[in-house]
Amino acid sequence: GIALAHVHHGIRGKSTDADARFVRALAKKLGAPFFLGTFDVPAEAKKSRESLEMAARRVRRDFLAATARREKIRWVATGHTADDQAETVLMRIARGTSITGLAGIPYVARQGGVRFIRPLRDATRGQIVNYLKSRRQTWREDESNAEDFALRNRVRHEILPLLEKRLNPGVRQALVRLAEIAAAEDEVMAALARKASM
Repeated sequence: GIALAHVHHGIRGKSTDADARFVRALAKKLGAPFFLGTFDVPAEAKKSRESLEMAARRVRRDFLAATARREKIRWVATGHTADDQAETVLMRIARGTSITGLAGIPYVARQGGVRFIRPLRDATRGQIVNYLKSRRQTWREDESNAEDFALRNRVRHEILPLLEKRLNPGVRQALVRLAEIAAAEDEVMAALARKASM
């Protein structure tokens, strides 16, 4: 069976409470266990001197991994999409990255004995929204996704739309292809390095 987990980041007040209630109700509808983690991410970010986005990501991953280990759950599925992949690759290019970094978000990653999987990574946000609409399934939008306080949101709302308009309407697909090529090349290089060290 499946279980649902939700992290209350302590950032957006009442709308975050509504998000948690939505996920709890969905879990009940599906007859699935529900796990809620409540954190003060702004305090965490201040303490660790991370950006709000990075602190939220770390807290979320740690909670999901700890919950999975405690409940003996082997896989944690997250909702990363092809759009997230394109944004990640563009941000890494802008910062400077390696071939490994260009590969972006992997389909599978391990943390503390738990596998994080991204089953929606090849689907666009538009495709997912259309599917949900076809099933008459409601969803919640994170309000902070519309704000420009984080680099990812600037990439999502300003930079990628500008690149689509002025450079290449298919820039998102091009970035996803670049990530696929980089991942394949990185895998080949890692295999050759393992072979050479034998």
